[in-house]
Amino acid sequence: MIAIWWVAVVMALGVWWTVWQLVRYPGGWAYAFHEEHREARKALEEARDVVRELRRSARREKWQALAEVKRAEWAYRRQVRHAESKLERLSTPHRGARVEQLGEVTLYEHTVLISDDEVPLAGLHVRFELAHSTHVSYVYLTQPDGRERMERYDSKEFPEDAVRRFSVQIQNAAVAANRLQEQRAGNIRALQAELREARTATQPMEEAQERLEKTRARHDADVKLPQARAALDDARHVWQDLTGRRPL
Repeated sequence: MIAIWWVAVVMALGVWWTVWQLVRYPGGWAYAFHEEHREARKALEEARDVVRELRRSARREKWQALAEVKRAEWAYRRQVRHAESKLERLSTPHRGARVEQLGEVTLYEHTVLISDDEVPLAGLHVRFELAHSTHVSYVYLTQPDGRERMERYDSKEFPEDAVRRFSVQIQNAAVAANRLQEQRAGNIRALQAELREARTATQPMEEAQERLEKTRARHDADVKLPQARAALDDARHVWQDLTGRRPL
Protein backbone atom coordinates (compact mmCIF):
# COMPACT_ATOMS: atom_id res chain seq x y z
CA MET A 1 0.00 0.00 0.00
CA ILE A 2 2.84 2.40 0.86
CA ALA A 3 4.62 1.59 -2.39
CA ILE A 4 1.47 2.40 -4.36
CA TRP A 5 1.14 5.69 -2.48
CA TRP A 6 4.74 6.64 -3.35
CA VAL A 7 4.19 5.73 -6.99
CA ALA A 8 1.12 8.00 -7.04
CA VAL A 9 3.11 10.85 -5.48
CA VAL A 10 5.94 10.48 -8.00
CA MET A 11 3.46 10.39 -10.88
CA ALA A 12 1.67 13.50 -9.59
CA LEU A 13 4.97 15.35 -9.30
CA GLY A 14 5.91 14.29 -12.78
CA VAL A 15 2.62 15.54 -14.19
CA TRP A 16 3.00 18.84 -12.32
CA TRP A 17 6.57 19.34 -13.62
CA THR A 18 5.50 18.57 -17.19
CA VAL A 19 2.62 21.03 -17.06
CA TRP A 20 4.87 23.68 -15.46
CA GLN A 21 7.51 23.17 -18.19
CA LEU A 22 4.87 23.61 -20.89
CA VAL A 23 3.65 26.79 -19.23
CA ARG A 24 7.15 28.26 -18.91
CA TYR A 25 8.09 27.34 -22.45
CA PRO A 26 4.88 27.61 -24.46
CA GLY A 27 4.58 26.51 -28.07
CA GLY A 28 4.32 22.74 -27.83
CA TRP A 29 6.07 19.66 -26.57
CA ALA A 30 9.09 19.95 -28.82
CA TYR A 31 9.93 23.51 -27.73
CA ALA A 32 9.50 22.63 -24.04
CA PHE A 33 11.48 19.38 -24.01
CA HIS A 34 13.45 18.55 -27.15
CA GLU A 35 17.22 19.01 -27.23
CA GLU A 36 16.92 20.96 -30.47
CA HIS A 37 15.55 23.99 -28.57
CA ARG A 38 17.67 23.61 -25.46
CA GLU A 39 19.73 26.77 -26.13
CA ALA A 40 16.57 28.85 -26.62
CA ARG A 41 15.17 27.60 -23.34
CA LYS A 42 18.49 28.30 -21.61
CA ALA A 43 18.62 31.89 -22.91
CA LEU A 44 15.09 32.55 -21.70
CA GLU A 45 15.75 30.97 -18.32
CA GLU A 46 19.00 32.91 -17.81
CA ALA A 47 17.21 36.19 -18.55
CA ARG A 48 14.53 35.24 -16.03
CA ASP A 49 17.16 34.31 -13.44
CA VAL A 50 18.88 37.69 -13.71
CA VAL A 51 15.63 39.59 -13.17
CA ARG A 52 14.62 37.27 -10.34
CA GLU A 53 17.96 37.66 -8.53
CA LEU A 54 18.00 41.44 -8.88
CA ARG A 55 14.46 41.68 -7.54
CA ARG A 56 15.27 39.33 -4.68
CA SER A 57 18.40 41.30 -3.78
CA ALA A 58 16.51 44.61 -3.84
CA ARG A 59 13.70 43.22 -1.69
CA ARG A 60 16.20 41.79 0.79
CA GLU A 61 18.12 45.06 1.17
CA LYS A 62 14.94 47.11 1.50
CA TRP A 63 13.51 44.66 4.02
CA GLN A 64 16.71 44.75 6.09
CA ALA A 65 16.72 48.56 6.07
CA LEU A 66 13.04 48.62 7.03
CA ALA A 67 13.68 46.07 9.80
CA GLU A 68 16.38 48.40 11.21
CA VAL A 69 13.83 51.23 11.29
CA LYS A 70 11.32 49.01 13.11
CA ARG A 71 13.93 47.88 15.63
CA ALA A 72 15.00 51.47 16.30
CA GLU A 73 11.36 52.55 16.74
CA TRP A 74 10.68 49.62 19.07
CA ALA A 75 13.78 50.38 21.17
CA TYR A 76 12.76 54.06 21.36
CA ARG A 77 9.20 53.27 22.47
CA ARG A 78 10.44 50.71 24.99
CA GLN A 79 12.85 53.22 26.54
CA VAL A 80 10.17 55.91 26.76
CA ARG A 81 7.60 53.48 28.22
CA HIS A 82 10.15 52.28 30.77
CA ALA A 83 10.91 55.85 31.90
CA GLU A 84 7.20 56.73 31.98
CA SER A 85 6.40 53.63 34.01
CA LYS A 86 9.09 54.36 36.63
CA LEU A 87 7.94 57.97 36.92
CA GLU A 88 4.30 56.95 37.24
CA ARG A 89 5.05 54.39 39.95
CA LEU A 90 7.01 56.95 41.95
CA SER A 91 4.52 59.77 41.42
CA THR A 92 1.38 57.78 42.19
CA PRO A 93 0.56 57.83 45.92
CA HIS A 94 0.01 54.48 47.60
CA ARG A 95 -0.74 53.44 51.14
CA GLY A 96 2.08 51.03 51.71
CA ALA A 97 1.89 48.31 54.35
CA ARG A 98 -0.64 48.42 57.18
CA VAL A 99 1.05 49.37 60.48
CA GLU A 100 -1.61 49.68 63.21
CA GLN A 101 -5.28 50.40 63.78
CA LEU A 102 -7.03 52.03 66.71
CA GLY A 103 -10.73 52.61 66.46
CA GLU A 104 -11.67 54.26 63.18
CA VAL A 105 -8.06 55.24 62.41
CA THR A 106 -5.77 52.90 60.50
CA LEU A 107 -2.11 53.77 60.07
CA TYR A 108 -0.32 52.72 56.90
CA GLU A 109 3.27 53.40 55.83
CA HIS A 110 2.34 56.48 53.81
CA THR A 111 -1.23 57.40 54.76
CA VAL A 112 -3.73 57.46 57.59
CA LEU A 113 -7.17 56.06 56.87
CA ILE A 114 -9.93 57.63 58.96
CA SER A 115 -13.04 55.60 58.31
CA ASP A 116 -13.05 55.84 54.49
CA ASP A 117 -11.14 59.13 54.29
CA GLU A 118 -7.49 58.80 53.33
CA VAL A 119 -5.04 61.42 54.63
CA PRO A 120 -1.39 61.48 53.42
CA LEU A 121 1.19 61.27 56.20
CA ALA A 122 3.61 63.74 54.62
CA GLY A 123 3.18 67.14 56.28
CA LEU A 124 0.76 65.77 58.89
CA HIS A 125 0.98 67.02 62.52
CA VAL A 126 -0.37 64.99 65.44
CA ARG A 127 -1.51 66.26 68.82
CA PHE A 128 -2.76 64.23 71.78
CA GLU A 129 -5.10 65.64 74.45
CA LEU A 130 -6.68 64.06 77.49
CA ALA A 131 -9.96 65.17 79.03
CA HIS A 132 -9.65 63.87 82.63
CA SER A 133 -13.14 64.86 83.63
CA THR A 134 -14.72 62.64 81.02
CA HIS A 135 -12.02 59.98 80.75
CA VAL A 136 -11.75 60.58 77.02
CA SER A 137 -8.61 60.87 74.87
CA TYR A 138 -8.45 63.01 71.75
CA VAL A 139 -6.09 62.75 68.79
CA TYR A 140 -5.91 65.77 66.48
CA LEU A 141 -4.52 65.35 62.97
CA THR A 142 -3.61 68.63 61.26
CA GLN A 143 -3.01 68.48 57.50
CA PRO A 144 -0.56 70.75 55.64
CA ASP A 145 -3.41 72.96 54.40
CA GLY A 146 -4.56 73.60 57.98
CA ARG A 147 -7.56 71.31 58.01
CA GLU A 148 -7.86 69.37 61.23
CA ARG A 149 -9.38 66.01 62.08
CA MET A 150 -10.28 64.94 65.60
CA GLU A 151 -10.72 61.40 66.80
CA ARG A 152 -12.32 60.63 70.16
CA TYR A 153 -11.32 57.56 72.22
CA ASP A 154 -13.25 56.49 75.33
CA SER A 155 -10.88 55.23 78.01
CA LYS A 156 -13.20 52.29 78.79
CA GLU A 157 -12.41 50.84 75.36
CA PHE A 158 -9.12 52.55 74.55
CA PRO A 159 -6.71 53.10 77.48
CA GLU A 160 -4.83 56.37 77.57
CA ASP A 161 -1.42 54.66 77.10
CA ALA A 162 -2.63 52.88 74.00
CA VAL A 163 -3.91 56.14 72.48
CA ARG A 164 -0.67 57.96 73.36
CA ARG A 165 1.44 55.22 71.80
CA PHE A 166 -0.72 55.29 68.68
CA SER A 167 -0.35 59.07 68.45
CA VAL A 168 3.42 58.72 68.68
CA GLN A 169 3.33 56.04 65.98
CA ILE A 170 1.45 58.38 63.65
CA GLN A 171 3.80 61.27 64.39
CA ASN A 172 6.92 59.17 63.76
CA ALA A 173 5.39 57.79 60.58
CA ALA A 174 4.66 61.38 59.45
CA VAL A 175 8.30 62.37 60.06
CA ALA A 176 9.47 59.35 58.06
CA ALA A 177 6.99 60.27 55.31
CA ASN A 178 8.41 63.80 55.19
CA ARG A 179 11.92 62.45 54.65
CA LEU A 180 10.66 60.02 52.06
CA GLN A 181 8.80 62.80 50.26
CA GLU A 182 12.00 64.83 50.01
CA GLN A 183 13.84 61.83 48.59
CA ARG A 184 10.94 61.10 46.26
CA ALA A 185 10.95 64.69 45.00
CA GLY A 186 14.63 64.35 44.06
CA ASN A 187 14.02 60.98 42.44
CA ILE A 188 11.05 62.36 40.51
CA ARG A 189 13.18 65.20 39.16
CA ALA A 190 15.81 62.69 38.08
CA LEU A 191 13.20 60.49 36.41
CA GLN A 192 11.64 63.48 34.69
CA ALA A 193 15.06 64.32 33.26
CA GLU A 194 15.48 60.68 32.22
CA LEU A 195 12.10 60.76 30.48
CA ARG A 196 12.95 63.98 28.64
CA GLU A 197 16.22 62.43 27.50
CA ALA A 198 14.44 59.25 26.36
CA ARG A 199 11.90 61.26 24.38
CA THR A 200 14.57 63.28 22.61
CA ALA A 201 16.81 60.29 21.83
CA THR A 202 15.46 59.95 18.29
CA GLN A 203 18.81 59.90 16.48
CA PRO A 204 18.94 56.08 15.99
CA MET A 205 15.45 56.17 14.45
CA GLU A 206 16.34 59.08 12.21
CA GLU A 207 19.56 57.43 11.05
CA ALA A 208 17.76 54.15 10.34
CA GLN A 209 15.05 55.99 8.41
CA GLU A 210 17.71 57.85 6.43
CA ARG A 211 19.42 54.56 5.53
CA LEU A 212 16.08 53.16 4.40
CA GLU A 213 15.39 56.16 2.18
CA LYS A 214 18.88 55.98 0.67
CA THR A 215 18.45 52.26 0.00
CA ARG A 216 15.14 52.85 -1.73
CA ALA A 217 16.55 55.75 -3.75
CA ARG A 218 19.59 53.72 -4.78
CA HIS A 219 17.47 50.85 -6.05
CA ASP A 220 15.06 53.23 -7.77
CA ALA A 221 18.00 54.81 -9.59
CA ASP A 222 19.76 51.53 -10.36
CA VAL A 223 19.72 50.72 -14.10
CA LYS A 224 20.57 47.03 -13.66
CA LEU A 225 17.00 45.89 -13.09
CA PRO A 226 15.50 47.90 -16.00
CA GLN A 227 18.29 46.56 -18.23
CA ALA A 228 17.62 43.01 -17.06
CA ARG A 229 13.90 43.45 -17.71
CA ALA A 230 14.65 44.75 -21.19
CA ALA A 231 16.90 41.73 -21.82
CA LEU A 232 14.13 39.43 -20.60
CA ASP A 233 11.68 41.17 -22.90
CA ASP A 234 14.06 40.59 -25.82
CA ALA A 235 14.36 36.91 -24.88
CA ARG A 236 10.58 36.64 -24.85
CA HIS A 237 10.41 38.24 -28.30
CA VAL A 238 12.94 35.73 -29.60
CA TRP A 239 10.89 32.87 -28.15
CA GLN A 240 7.72 34.30 -29.62
CA ASP A 241 9.32 34.59 -33.03
CA LEU A 242 10.44 30.98 -32.71
CA THR A 243 7.20 29.43 -31.42
CA GLY A 244 4.43 31.95 -32.08
CA ARG A 245 3.71 32.00 -28.32
CA ARG A 246 4.91 34.66 -25.88
CA PRO A 247 6.21 33.21 -22.58
CA LEU A 248 5.56 34.68 -19.16
